[in-house]
Amino acid sequence: MPQLIVFDMEWNMGYAPRTFRYQGAEQTLRGEIIQIGAARVEAGRITDTFTVLIRPKIFPKLHHHVAKVTGLTQKDLAAGVPLAEGLRRFMDWCGPDAALGEWGQDDVPVLKQNLVLAGLDESWPRTWYDLQRAFLSQRPRAEGESMTLESVVERLGLEKDEAFHDALADAVYTARVCLTIDLDKALAEYPGEERQLEELLCPPDKKRSGFTLWRGYVDGEAWLTSEEMRRAACPVCGAPLAPDPEDWWLRKGNNSLCSMGSCPAHGPVMIWLRRMRSDGLHHTFARATEPADEALTARWQKEKKAALARAKRRAEREAAEAAAAAAERVKNAGR
Repeated sequence: MPQLIVFDMEWNMGYAPRTFRYQGAEQTLRGEIIQIGAARVEAGRITDTFTVLIRPKIFPKLHHHVAKVTGLTQKDLAAGVPLAEGLRRFMDWCGPDAALGEWGQDDVPVLKQNLVLAGLDESWPRTWYDLQRAFLSQRPRAEGESMTLESVVERLGLEKDEAFHDALADAVYTARVCLTIDLDKALAEYPGEERQLEELLCPPDKKRSGFTLWRGYVDGEAWLTSEEMRRAACPVCGAPLAPDPEDWWLRKGNNSLCSMGSCPAHGPVMIWLRRMRSDGLHHTFARATEPADEALTARWQKEKKAALARAKRRAEREAAEAAAAAAERVKNAGR
């Protein structure tokens, strides 16, 4: 397996959202990196460490929440290096073929966005792992247990010799936590993006099939316009499904859509779409279908009716607000 670099980052944020363009699509910036810490793990031990402090440019003023959590000051940031230099140092230290590991799924998306901002190769790293998931594969979470890094360090009885929320300290703590399991085995069995999406979309308690994947979309709303994603086939006979009469799709949380199609021979079929944004820049979409029994059909019809009513009320409210604004402009113009 590739050499593992366990890393952690701290990043600054603004008091108002900022966006940037990537491959023609507008992306919301998650944060500007101000600190990177990393530990190289080889043969079951930490063999080297890395840290760099970065001077922010997009969000030059340290956000009060970031200052409180990290203990960093404006003076600390002023002594940092520019973003591109800090990222180059980190990439050089890691090496081109290293695999990165983080506690959770927040750091790699921010890293890749910042690589774009710095004009560097955002395809690096090509391999990365959520080490919390790897850890849980061998030490399942008990009911009520917190999975914050600090709480896991405490449960394992590991020495706490540095303050948390320092990038280097958190990287070292993460490495120590993961060295309490068979890390090579956990990473060898780690599910790729396709398997993760299939597990989410087609859980064992559902009769879903026809799993199909689409990768590499910079537009996170591509599923709203893609005929290929939205037009499915009957899971029984393979015939194209007639779409919902209004072509209506319900949102299920932030990352799922569903609709109901119909097969002339086999009746109603639910169509499920799921998306994943694992690298901060690109989205992967997946689809599955499920024959709809009476209970599922009734639930769909009830939820669709409620959603249509909400959409109608929202349209009426927006129209009334627009009319009131127009009337106010006419009134002011006549003064």
